[in-house]
Amino acid sequence: MTSRSLEEHRADVVALFSPLAPLNLSLADAVGCVSVADYAAPHAIPPLALAARDGFAVRSVDTQGARMRPVTLAVTHDALPGGSPTRLVPGAAVRVARGAALPFGADAVVMRGEGTATSVILDAETVAGAGVVPVGHEITEGDVVVAAGTRLSAGHVAALAACGAASMMVRPAPRVVIIAVGSELQSHGTSHEQSVAASEPIADATGPMLSVLFSAAGARVVRVMTVPDDAPALRAAIDDAALQADLVITVGGLSTEWSDIVGPVLSHAFGVEVRMVRLSPGSRHGLGTIGPGDGRPVALLALPGHPVDAAAAFASYVVDAVAELRGVLTARVESVAGAAWASPFGFAQVVAVVRCKDADAARVEPIGDPAAPTLRDLAASDGLCLVPESTTEVRVGDAVDVLWWPR
Repeated sequence: MTSRSLEEHRADVVALFSPLAPLNLSLADAVGCVSVADYAAPHAIPPLALAARDGFAVRSVDTQGARMRPVTLAVTHDALPGGSPTRLVPGAAVRVARGAALPFGADAVVMRGEGTATSVILDAETVAGAGVVPVGHEITEGDVVVAAGTRLSAGHVAALAACGAASMMVRPAPRVVIIAVGSELQSHGTSHEQSVAASEPIADATGPMLSVLFSAAGARVVRVMTVPDDAPALRAAIDDAALQADLVITVGGLSTEWSDIVGPVLSHAFGVEVRMVRLSPGSRHGLGTIGPGDGRPVALLALPGHPVDAAAAFASYVVDAVAELRGVLTARVESVAGAAWASPFGFAQVVAVVRCKDADAARVEPIGDPAAPTLRDLAASDGLCLVPESTTEVRVGDAVDVLWWPR
């Protein structure tokens, strides 16, 4: 079996995907999806000047000299939030509640002074704009509230709703089905399949981990399931997943041992290629398409079964597949190596790293043995560092790419 470099494998994986077609979704459903066009505010927020506090709306010019000689202003009426703007008579005041539209003619809001219900006595001067929320204080008309390519958050929803938008044209979150293969696996509550694990089963750790990683990358995990080492059961699970997903992931069963059936099933039943990739840890991977699904070919990626190996695959190229479906850039972050370590000749390497505690910049150092990472290292790490195949030694100060764990 001919091996491929990680760069070649990543290019082949990305070529399987194209951005999902945009959909017009309600704001609640669009959270986490990526906008396909700029959204500019159709009007200012607020559209009218508002009272920033309870008090009296006045003309600042009418308060001049009040510190030397108190000014008495007649209170003509009240203004409450939600009401239409009123008009202030020169030499008078309007009692306003916070959030009420500032009366036309007024340019300031003063706190309550001495007086009666029909007049107010002011003993201090004010200036124009005091106690007022000006037009466009929150958002200016024409402001780009959401730029194209933005993953919508709760804050974006607040701004869009304030502008009067009820929906947004977005690329939907890619749908993913994860199939962990192995008769020894005990499923978790997220699985829809009954476990056939032995009396002393091994808990499926890789499926739940990948579910978190996919969700953090902007995908929607439809199902996480375990399937026994049974060819008909695996074929049925994959056929079913193709009807529900934009991407199907199989986990485990890729060795050449006679008991591992994933490789033969993927190759013979679906034409999926299983190959060696020069990646450490985890070197056997698969890729291909498995049918029309709901109208377009559905991609399948086969990952190693060990959680550390599967995490390395996700950081190396699976995250690029999700980004391609979403129409965004991959979320790796350039950091700086705070310690030196060796990288195997001829292999790309994924290393569990932590942030250096005594450094201001984003400096990272490996945790555990970079050549033999464990689940313990994975749990204690802050992210995964990707070292290219051309590098055999990472030196202090070298730039490195890191995929941070979701927090």
